[in-house]
Amino acid sequence: MTRTLNRYFLRRYVSNFLSAVVAIFALIYLIDVIELSRRGKFDDVSFSVLALMSALRVPSFIEQAFPFIILFASIFTLVSLNKRSELVVARAAGVSAWQILAPFIVGSILLGTAATLLYNPIAAYTQSLSDQIETSLAGKAPSDRNIAPWLRQNSEGVESYIGAKSVSDGGLKLGGVTAFVMSPNGPVTRIDAPTASLQSNAWILDAPTVTDIGQAPRHVDRYRLPTSLRPEYIEQRLADPQAIPIWQLWSKIEAARSLGYNAEAFSMHLNTLIAKPALFVAMTLLAATVAVRFARTGQSARTILSGVAAGFTLYVVTFLAQALGSNSIVSPVMAAWFPVVAAGLFGVTILLHQEDG
Repeated sequence: MTRTLNRYFLRRYVSNFLSAVVAIFALIYLIDVIELSRRGKFDDVSFSVLALMSALRVPSFIEQAFPFIILFASIFTLVSLNKRSELVVARAAGVSAWQILAPFIVGSILLGTAATLLYNPIAAYTQSLSDQIETSLAGKAPSDRNIAPWLRQNSEGVESYIGAKSVSDGGLKLGGVTAFVMSPNGPVTRIDAPTASLQSNAWILDAPTVTDIGQAPRHVDRYRLPTSLRPEYIEQRLADPQAIPIWQLWSKIEAARSLGYNAEAFSMHLNTLIAKPALFVAMTLLAATVAVRFARTGQSARTILSGVAAGFTLYVVTFLAQALGSNSIVSPVMAAWFPVVAAGLFGVTILLHQEDG
């Protein structure tokens, strides 16, 4: 009987989780398409391209929303079971709260493992494809705002700065590029190009407009800008950790550290992915503190809002911890695991109090 009950609870929980993923995917996709269409730099892009870009971006957004989806799925499942008196019958049959939560915890571990090992590489791949499309379009953008940090480089006797509006291929390809060649007295040449790629110790700028001080702009097919920057350094400075799958993170971290580069942002992302199953369990425990003993009273809205507030607080604390870990203020391992462990202990303490007094 217990095994059948566990399978039933697990099936309901996973089903509600998948339904929430589909609903939130549709909502985020709609919002993102509208947001992309409102951006000035995409005015000349067809709607089909914007729809494709948004579809490729949404999996990464969903990955960040997974903790909330777990929270909502847990609360909704437990509340619905309570409203149908299924938990009441289970408790009357001698099933404890921990036995009721066991399939939910197992489901959270399985979903968290799948999100880390299977979903993350898919989301990283689609995000990378979206970055490549945006990079190809960035050269047509009217805005002069550069989103990539300016890089200073000095090679072959040429000192220069380079910045870009978009980045792809782990920072090795730039879109909407602006570069300045410097002299002791200041900039002497400005180069604007739709795209640039790193090849053989130089940036190769495609179809750039070159403007020398005191001369009219001229168009050339290609421009070679020497650089001493290593690909590993550029990747650490420019690449988005969200666009790198978990299977590649460790090797990139080791390569960067062997060259003396700061890889804390990538290490933080790796530890966050490893801690994801535990974070899902913590979210489930927080949901259980407000939903396991829920009854059909007029306090339903307040009870659900309490669970949402607790989950939101954990999410904010986790986000702040990630920021601290990415900037080397605290250890990435501690930043990734401390909020999860604290929330899990909090949930267990509340459930013990509710169950045993």
